[in-house]
Amino acid sequence: MIKHLTTTCLLALSATGCVVYAEDRYEDAATISAEWSFENIATNTRTDCPAGFDTVRMISQPVDRDLRPLGEPFVDLFDCRDGRHASELLPPDVYQVWLEIVSNGGESLYAQSTSAIVDVIDRDALFSATILDDGGYFLFDWTLRGETSNATLSCAGTDSIEILSTLSGTTEARSDKFNCDDGSALTAGLLAGSYTVSVSALDRSDRALGTAPTLTSKAIRDRNQVTDLGLITIPIANQ
Repeated sequence: MIKHLTTTCLLALSATGCVVYAEDRYEDAATISAEWSFENIATNTRTDCPAGFDTVRMISQPVDRDLRPLGEPFVDLFDCRDGRHASELLPPDVYQVWLEIVSNGGESLYAQSTSAIVDVIDRDALFSATILDDGGYFLFDWTLRGETSNATLSCAGTDSIEILSTLSGTTEARSDKFNCDDGSALTAGLLAGSYTVSVSALDRSDRALGTAPTLTSKAIRDRNQVTDLGLITIPIANQ
């Protein structure tokens, strides 16, 4: 009997990936369909496959219950112009999946998508990714600490974590909010450039309970790259 494992997103890498289940049940074989597109943030337009990079390489890495890699990954190669393609038959399992946009011979990498955990134990699935030509993401972890006690705190009383990212030379900050219990998150896509970053803990009414020291000159790079801000400690007032 095949036991179903609940699909969970791997926050460190899964911002633009999604999983959509079909209706059929597969006992002995499964497929993961990949779809991909390219986007220019500055013009808010879809773009074509980059010149000289006409191959999409899908990596499907089996993982265990703790999302640790198991054995060797499965690799499928697709024509970038197709926009969508199904993998070869796979053992029904749980996989960490991502795409790489590479040259025809695979020697040069244009970009790598963020990834998602895809469960095809019971059903085939779709992995979807958008490659940002002129932008990327911030990745960060957080912990709460009492401003007075200096003790590590739980998320009790804290509803969400907000990160404000302000591009150098502008005044309007981009806001992303995440469940406090997640402990780690990837922002939405940001235009390449230098940013000032502020991270706060909010209550249910979006009132700030505490704000971490401001981070300056944090770079977002192009071609879908991820900038890791590391662990951010948020001091909570009156704690």
